[in-house]
Amino acid sequence: MKAHLQTSEKKEAPPLLGESVYIRDRLAEYRTGLALKRTLLSYFRTALAFFGGGLAMIKFSGHPLATILGWSLLPAGVTILVQGCLVYMRMKRALEKEQEIADRAERGEL
Repeated sequence: MKAHLQTSEKKEAPPLLGESVYIRDRLAEYRTGLALKRTLLSYFRTALAFFGGGLAMIKFSGHPLATILGWSLLPAGVTILVQGCLVYMRMKRALEKEQEIADRAERGEL
């Protein structure tokens, strides 16, 4: 049992310095960019579902209330799509601006 405790104590991660910190930060930026793209795709998926659901309700429903609901889902889908694009562009600019500041600080220009 004592040997097991000693081996688990040896598994401590070394402190991150220099190049390791640089790589870790770059990978974090890359993951953030990928998350932003996934979010944009989820906005597209939701907008497509609203739009497709609205078209299906208009086309296949004989009930007037369902037709009205279908017509209201069409602009809702377009609104979700536009909102998703605006959020993506705003966040992309913020990430690029932060990246530019980090690059300048790394070069010692700040």
